[in-house]
Amino acid sequence: MLSVRGIQANPDKCQTIIDMRNPKNIKEVQQLIGILTSLSRFIPRLLERTKPILKLLKKIKEFQWAKECEETFQALKETLASPPILTKPDTNKDLIMYLSVSDEAVSAALVQEEEGKQKLIYFVSRTLHDAKTHYQLIEKAMLSLVYAGRRLRQYF
Repeated sequence: MLSVRGIQANPDKCQTIIDMRNPKNIKEVQQLIGILTSLSRFIPRLLERTKPILKLLKKIKEFQWAKECEETFQALKETLASPPILTKPDTNKDLIMYLSVSDEAVSAALVQEEEGKQKLIYFVSRTLHDAKTHYQLIEKAMLSLVYAGRRLRQYF
């Protein structure tokens, strides 16, 4: 939603997640992930943070919502209770990109300094599969940079 302060996450979608009970099956996990995906630009390191929940989507014999999933879910609810407000970048000022790399995901945050404070512009993240999980740290950082550059092309 566009407001005077910037771009805000849809409060209805945020409230849907906050009010949601723990998923009881794969279909409910898929619904949760779908809503989170629509809010991904407002959640830093989304795929890295939701790794325990995403593992439930892999072929498993029995669905089990573990303590780790519950902790992740509660942390996401806390984040969505007051999601960050994204701002439109000033084309006359420099942009700053922060990269985050983990074993199974890469992320980037695009920010801009204004009056000594950093204003958020966009978050992106991507999971790593197969051979990419075995990349060296520097290779994952470069992959994160390339991915962010492609996703955020309109800002460069």
